Amino acid sequence: MLPHAQVIVADGGSSDKTVSIAQKLADKVCLENGHKKVRPSIGAGRNAGARHAKREWIVFCDADNTPPKLFFTRMASAFRDPGVVGFGGKVMPKDSTFLQNWFFEILNLIVQLATLFGRPVIAGNAAAYKKKDFDAVHGFDEEMEASEDQDLCVRIATRGKVIYDPAVVTFTSNRRLKKFGLFGLTWDWGKTTLNFMLGIKTKRYAIIREI
Repeated sequence: MLPHAQVIVADGGSSDKTVSIAQKLADKVCLENGHKKVRPSIGAGRNAGARHAKREWIVFCDADNTPPKLFFTRMASAFRDPGVVGFGGKVMPKDSTFLQNWFFEILNLIVQLATLFGRPVIAGNAAAYKKKDFDAVHGFDEEMEASEDQDLCVRIATRGKVIYDPAVVTFTSNRRLKKFGLFGLTWDWGKTTLNFMLGIKTKRYAIIREI
């Protein structure tokens, strides 16, 4: 974590002790509520936290992700370039099999190639943006139940460069892989990505919202 960082926890309606624990450790705890009175979504939760951010850069990290210290040092180095507006790296599952790792390596390669060709699709579970540019494009689309991170990347890239750094690896929980299997996850992500490419907003994303 960077020195003098402001820690904000956006809670999506948890039923455990998340809020009470976060109130002891974070600078601010806010509830996901949807800024435009739409149904709560991942984008709404992230935007709720971002509205309280007072620093120049915003780092988004989901609760089941563990970004390395390298994430912050490489991000800080990238953001010294005034032309850079976003930053992210590889995402890999924890405690995964060889086949699952291979699957995620392919996904990361697709993200890297898309970024090289000027259409970045950095995963929102571990990503950073300059706040002025994030605010200028009005943050995440709160009506989207999936691919809201890809959508933000495409829009914010009109203001500058989004960096994908393959040297930075954030590990994420593999609970979705365990519950739905590799085929089920591929099928679901494939459908939501296709909808995004066709300009169709996904109305329901069971794999994320129901776990």
